[in-house]
Amino acid sequence: MLDVLALMLGAWESDQELHGWQIMRSVRRSGPTVYGVLDRLEDAGWVTATWEPRTAEQPTRPRRRFYRLTPTGAEAARAQAILPVRAPRFRPKPAPGFGRTVSPRPAG
Repeated sequence: MLDVLALMLGAWESDQELHGWQIMRSVRRSGPTVYGVLDRLEDAGWVTATWEPRTAEQPTRPRRRFYRLTPTGAEAARAQAILPVRAPRFRPKPAPGFGRTVSPRPAG
């Protein structure tokens, strides 16, 4: 989500809208991942979406859906960008033998 927010914030600051394929390509995430994030951001009121109008030149081409941060979303994205990444409090112990070389038992 943070990489999508960072990209959307950059588009907001340069007064641009982005369509889903641009976002997928830029953040290198799959369609279901990106569209899931966009749906959650839209539900939270951080993003608005509009459909591209049909054109007479290409009436059968599928319309793109353009996304833009709302002022609330831009403020929230800025706040997320300045938060430090926290180290996990808990680290599970590795399973026995994981990441180690086990030497064979001496004969005898």
